[in-house]
Formats: sequence, structure tokens, C-alpha cells
Amino acid sequence: MTAPCSINDLLSGLSEFNGKPVELEGVLAAHSEGYELLHYPKANRRGKLADGEESYEPAVWLSPGNGSLRLNTTSLQRWVGKRVRVHGVVQSITSLASVGSLGRGGFGPWGFWPASIEPYSIQRVAADERREPDV
Repeated sequence: MTAPCSINDLLSGLSEFNGKPVELEGVLAAHSEGYELLHYPKANRRGKLADGEESYEPAVWLSPGNGSLRLNTTSLQRWVGKRVRVHGVVQSITSLASVGSLGRGGFGPWGFWPASIEPYSIQRVAADERREPDV
């Protein structure tokens, strides 16, 4: 099993991950419009990302597809603020065409996120996985 990718790693290499399946680990956060993944640990979270004149949240938006699978919002609400592992396909701003003076846009509500992941699995990180190894 490969180590999960962190949010900061993904944001550093947006074009490298675009359109590929990835395993992300982060802290789940909720908005009225959906969910995002934030970097863990909080002390290492980045500030807003800038791309030209656009500014993006330093997080990844969870974007369920249009198929028959839907997010289990009951479980996700219990996991808000907790570490989760998401398996899915990433889309990033590098795949979006510029729309004149409007710029490239983004993902999530109002296009505030530089990447989204279409999840096919979301798991809570188990207690034994959360423990830091002894030094």
C-alpha cells in the first residue's frame, strides 16, 4: 500500500495529479454547499494560493459525480474536523481553460478551490494510523 498524498503535496503539483486517481489524507471540513479537505497537521497549512489574479483556498473540494453513488452525509457530518482518507480522481485548475477577463475559475461554490476530487471511497483514519511513530 502506498502512503497517502497530503493536501500540500497535491497543491504543489496540481498538473501532475490532474485526471489521475489519488489517495488523499486530510481533515474534513463542512460548508453549507459541501465538503473540503484541509491539510494535516494544521500548523503546516498554506496560505491562499495565487494564480495570476485569482486567489484560491488552500484545500481540495469534494465533488461527487453525477452517477448513482452519493455521499453519505450522515457519516460525513460525524467526521467533520477529523482526519479522513479519500480515494478518487483529481481535477485541477490546470485543466480549465481561461475565459477571457473572467480568468480560469476553480471548483466548488464560486470557484474558490484550485482542485476537486471525485471520491469513490472515504474512510475515517483509524486510531492506530493517527499515532505518530516513536522516534
